[in-house]
Amino acid sequence: MKGFTVVSLSLLTISVALAQQSVVRTITVRGATNISEVAIKAAMQTKEGSVVQTTQLRADESRVMDLGYFSSVQILARTLTETEVELIVEVAENPIIREISFRGNTVVSTADLTAAVVQIQELGKIYNNRFQVRIQEAIENLYADRGYLVGIDRLQPDPESRGTLLISILEPRVNEIRLIGLKRTDPAIIRRMMKVKPGDAYNEDLIRKDLEEILSTGWFEDLRPRRVDTAQPAVYDIEIEFVEARTGQINGGVALDPQSRLVGFVSYSDSNFRGSGQAIGVNLSQATVGNGASAEIAWSNRFYDAKNTSLSVRAYSRVVYNFAGNGLGGFEGPTEGSRFDERRTGGSLMFSRPIARENRARVGFRYENIRSIDFDTTDPDSFIQQDGDILALQFGFDRDTRHPTTEPFQGESASIMIEPSYSNISRIGGTVTTFDNILGPNYYLRTTLDYRRYWSKAVPVDTPITKARPVLAAKATYGIISGDVPFFEQMFVGGLGSLRGYESQRYWGKQSLVGTLEYRHPINDKFSVIAFSDYGGAWGGYPGISSFGQSSSPSFHLGYGLGVSFKTPVGPIRIDFAFNDQGGSRTHFAFGSSF
Repeated sequence: MKGFTVVSLSLLTISVALAQQSVVRTITVRGATNISEVAIKAAMQTKEGSVVQTTQLRADESRVMDLGYFSSVQILARTLTETEVELIVEVAENPIIREISFRGNTVVSTADLTAAVVQIQELGKIYNNRFQVRIQEAIENLYADRGYLVGIDRLQPDPESRGTLLISILEPRVNEIRLIGLKRTDPAIIRRMMKVKPGDAYNEDLIRKDLEEILSTGWFEDLRPRRVDTAQPAVYDIEIEFVEARTGQINGGVALDPQSRLVGFVSYSDSNFRGSGQAIGVNLSQATVGNGASAEIAWSNRFYDAKNTSLSVRAYSRVVYNFAGNGLGGFEGPTEGSRFDERRTGGSLMFSRPIARENRARVGFRYENIRSIDFDTTDPDSFIQQDGDILALQFGFDRDTRHPTTEPFQGESASIMIEPSYSNISRIGGTVTTFDNILGPNYYLRTTLDYRRYWSKAVPVDTPITKARPVLAAKATYGIISGDVPFFEQMFVGGLGSLRGYESQRYWGKQSLVGTLEYRHPINDKFSVIAFSDYGGAWGGYPGISSFGQSSSPSFHLGYGLGVSFKTPVGPIRIDFAFNDQGGSRTHFAFGSSF
């Protein structure tokens, strides 16, 4: 009936229909273009031939609305006879979505958000209200995967642009970062270390990474972060409470050197000198057999200038114990029963500067004067003498996503170091007397490639910052030298730091390749057990000496074992019990972690 109006329909109340026990003769759907009448009628409990019931009609409105395709649904009745009515189902369809528009997103790209949403609400299809929760969850998951909180301020078809799904995103922000409890450390150093700044989107993962990096410096015993609400919605303050650690150490005493000789020593170190973030170290030692004292001083500043350039300087005059080993075990080498030491005097300087977020460039130099001491001239097979000067320029590039940078548990690093070098050997003797081509000025080029990778399971956000976690770590290092190189400037493999289970400097050459795999399992926050395997070798250098045979072609060896690591007031200490593929074994001691 064309003259039908909503006003005339409203004159028929459902209560009158119920009083007369009116029956539905027909159901008419109006306003549906893309959704079929069959689907709408199927959603209703009221059917043709049913008795009209007020509560059921209201429920049917909800059931049709629950299909998700309509912005409004209304069921009206028109009297046909005293006992029959026609039900009119008036619907307003949602628009067909042609595009998706985002507002307010900065940390997740529009392309990534669109890709997630169209998996749920396809373009070219009518908008479905039921997808709102799923779309919101998909957006929240995208942000959560990156460590961000997010709110959805609006998610509906744009009334001003039909066919556009408008999604307004509310990204929580950092208002202020408050540092509490710093008595010694300069707050400016902490703020420079933190990548999260006021005004940034609030990111739990990045905040935690900043705190883990700060804790890895060893300057603090504990860090306690808190998120504080502000008067503004979705804007937070960050409070960090610091418990400072003692960073300065003075040590002295008597110890055994690598050749089991008594050495008196005194040292001073501070990894946070006067709270400036700079590190300084001084070490003096004297062996009982003479050869003079060893002295070394080192200084570094990780924030040398406003561009976060780091600078490290080292100067020394020390006795080096060649082929001495760095652990306990059966030792059979070219210096068995003899003393063969060198005094190396020199220093190094290194600048490094960040390039973008994860890359750094390095440039520096190293100079050494080498003088052989304490050797038996009556037995030329018991020592190697190549005295003179070494100067090496250093150019490096690193890509580093490790976290934290000290004792990392996730991420990777790749680096290349190129060292154009100059040697001026003035005196040779012992086993290498015949290699007189090394006398005088010579040039050689050393190139080192290094790759490291760390795996660990993610931990809940509320896990304490100091909580240690199991880590699987891998390292591969390749080195190659071209040109005439002095003996002790070759690539050496063996002992702690390369091929455990073997004597220090067991293999040498102009090329080396070593791979290491470690599993580190914490028993508590200060004590860990380690399973490790090293595989590698060096080749193509000076011939073998005594029982230390060498190879002119690639030759690899296996070392493996178990170790323990524990943290002490003077730093981490590690003991490795290692075996090799030739039936031997050694126990290696070290201060610091392996890599």
